[in-house]
Amino acid sequence: MPLGEDILLARHGDRIVEMTQDRKNNLTRALLSDGTSDTASNFLVSLNALAAVTPAERFGKVAGDYSADRLSISRKEIRLMMRLSAAWAAVSTAIVGGLTWAIYSYGDPETLTQIMGSSF
Repeated sequence: MPLGEDILLARHGDRIVEMTQDRKNNLTRALLSDGTSDTASNFLVSLNALAAVTPAERFGKVAGDYSADRLSISRKEIRLMMRLSAAWAAVSTAIVGGLTWAIYSYGDPETLTQIMGSSF
């Protein structure tokens, strides 16, 4: 089912009499019970609008919005998430390093068999 049908069903529900697809414009058209019609795009974003903006321009806009604190997530929240991510990476690195050291230090087959066979 095209995305436009979902959007129109959410908007109008059982008031829809007929739905048709406009494949040329990527739209779904709905005829409603009161005689009016409505349309909805079959895409979440306009592909033409995305093609007009290069990735560098989009990144520049997001960077500008970040520095002006206009994003949906505040700069304070982004900094907190970066700190938490760095702490998680440090702890993970320490654990992997410790396990690597333990395997290297006690890695002979007899010791590993003895450790795995011992009961607590």
